Amino acid sequence: MTLKNKKVKLSFGFEKSGRITSAFLLCGAFFLSDCSRTKPNLEECSDAQIHISKLIANDETMEKGVQALMLRSVLKPETSEAIIKSCVENKSLLQVQCELSKEKFSDLQECKKHAPKRAETEG
Repeated sequence: MTLKNKKVKLSFGFEKSGRITSAFLLCGAFFLSDCSRTKPNLEECSDAQIHISKLIANDETMEKGVQALMLRSVLKPETSEAIIKSCVENKSLLQVQCELSKEKFSDLQECKKHAPKRAETEG
């Protein structure tokens, strides 16, 4: 009997082919692994960097000189790349999602509570 013709009886009474069952289980594994992810990926950090830049640009409470200086700094390609790399390595997924949800630059401070805990001493 080939795998193609083999039927698998599932505990809830339905019969499915082995291929369909395997595909379903594989999709479930990918879904569950994504749910347990705690670190942001490059795209999420890049989106957060762009979002934070927009928040800086739209902040009416910030002095224009400070605002311009911050924007020049974060929009330099080498600085932006370093910020994104640092985000991937040092921020939690929850922290990045929090940053993406904020509508004011001043509200970003709240997201630091989601930062990964760091060991005080390594030994």
